[in-house]
Amino acid sequence: MAEARPAPAAGLQLNALPDDSPLLQPGLAELRRRARAAGAPVAPLPLTDAFLLRFLRARDFDLDLAWRDSFPLKVRGIHLINEPVIFHAVFSMIKPFLTEKIKERIHMHGTNYKQNLLQHFPDILPLEYGGEEFSMEDICQEWTNFIMKSENYLSSISQTIQ
Repeated sequence: MAEARPAPAAGLQLNALPDDSPLLQPGLAELRRRARAAGAPVAPLPLTDAFLLRFLRARDFDLDLAWRDSFPLKVRGIHLINEPVIFHAVFSMIKPFLTEKIKERIHMHGTNYKQNLLQHFPDILPLEYGGEEFSMEDICQEWTNFIMKSENYLSSISQTIQ
């Protein structure tokens, strides 16, 4: 739908509007329509205006981009360790349907993963996986501290979704 796709400048202008602006309603309605037409589940997250607005703001209100590229994460690599032997057979059946780019990003390390992972992640592996700087306990403590410092923010976004 070409008419639903605003120009980049229009998307930036829409991004500057408050969440309750009536000018945002056509974009929300169109995204909600597309999601329902595609069979998007109503639960666990209902398609509330607040939820859809965060989604659209991240894409500068470009509905086509939001719908086509709706996975908000860039996958640079998928690394499997200790994968079951059957996975290789399953993957060989799926592989012909993947693009070359995706095929190159999937790495199966098997049970000899320590040396293989070191080739891909020499600077970030914990001591338990062949790294040289931090233990798993150090990393867990760092994340625990980060989450505890973020308690107010996490609580506020949790309330926004409800």
